[in-house]
Amino acid sequence: MTDQSRPATGYPAPPQNGYPPPPQSNYYYPNYNAPQPYYPSQPRATFFRRFFAALIAVFIIFGVILLIVWLVLRPRIPSFTVDSVTLSSLNTSTSPSQISGTWSFHFSVANPNHKLHVYYDEIEARLFYRNSLVSQNQLPPFDQGTKNVTTMDAQLVASSAYLELDLVNKLKDDRSRGSVKFDVQVLALVRFKAGGWRARRRFLRVFCDDLSVAFSSNSTKGNLSGGPRRCSVDI
Repeated sequence: MTDQSRPATGYPAPPQNGYPPPPQSNYYYPNYNAPQPYYPSQPRATFFRRFFAALIAVFIIFGVILLIVWLVLRPRIPSFTVDSVTLSSLNTSTSPSQISGTWSFHFSVANPNHKLHVYYDEIEARLFYRNSLVSQNQLPPFDQGTKNVTTMDAQLVASSAYLELDLVNKLKDDRSRGSVKFDVQVLALVRFKAGGWRARRRFLRVFCDDLSVAFSSNSTKGNLSGGPRRCSVDI
């Protein structure tokens, strides 16, 4: 006798709740990334980003302003020319090793700028023989207008100044050949000004090298030979 409570084999099982089961889907779901949790930006990181952005903007604006000023003013470095040199009372000794003399220099200083005035606040002149300092002196300050040429005189005196014995002998040899070469440096603190605009003070360096002073035989006086000499200028 057949048991009615057991399902017949070979047939699908009857639904448990009276409804047929849902159909199985063959659709493949790819890997699904769940949304990441939202973390608000840190206040400190935001501050630094804004700070650096503002700093870069300030540098850009400052650079543009400098470029505009340069294009408008077109600043140029002054030029220096040695017009004449007079050496008097040159005397050397080997015991002790000393040098004495008076050097008088006459310079022409030109301001080539059309819109900039130049102010020379502090000026110092130095005299060298073969890279050895012989004398130095402070010069009076002055100022220049635009497109102006100003004369500047410098007198350098050596009174029994020490000079190495080897250099004293070389100076004597040069003098016996008829000429001695000296170097002059001019150091100055300068300012450029145009109307209400003023630039910060700058250090101006002038190099006048190989100034040949010619002597006649057995004379203690000499003068610049070869005509005026243009100096190199750095700022």
